[in-house]
Amino acid sequence: MALYQLLCGSAVMIILLSNGCHSKQQQACGRAVNNPRIVGGQDAAAGTWPWIASLQIDEDHNCGGSLISDTWVLTAAHCIPEFPRNMTVVLGRESMTGKNLNEVSRVVDKIITHPDYDALSNDNDMALLKLSSPVKFTDYIQPVCLASADSTFYTGDNNWVVGFGTTS
Repeated sequence: MALYQLLCGSAVMIILLSNGCHSKQQQACGRAVNNPRIVGGQDAAAGTWPWIASLQIDEDHNCGGSLISDTWVLTAAHCIPEFPRNMTVVLGRESMTGKNLNEVSRVVDKIITHPDYDALSNDNDMALLKLSSPVKFTDYIQPVCLASADSTFYTGDNNWVVGFGTTS
């Protein structure tokens, strides 16, 4: 149920933000240049999900997020510590071990947590992270598409959830 609330809340936040966070570079959003899918718990190839972000605290992975423009990442509010410090976002990463050739990192400059976020119920569990400087879009770093205000979502449409987790 909490995952359902998180996904629904994230979708609402994306729709609400779609008119205000578009970047000049965003005409190619949601198009992964390298696109073999994770199927059956297998690792994804580099660039398969170029909008996935690793939120790190003191250089340790804490949570995932989605790049929504060249300076903004959408994540869950429960990922934000009470006293945030040393927070960075890593983009273009394919593995949590070792250095990844295509990755870039940015310091988190600003955190905007949904004003009605409730940590007990996880209602409105979303936050925006402003990066310290814009990222350059590459084959491995692209924004996810934001739904327009007139988008229609149909029952049975396929959706994917991605993240940095174990595959078995």
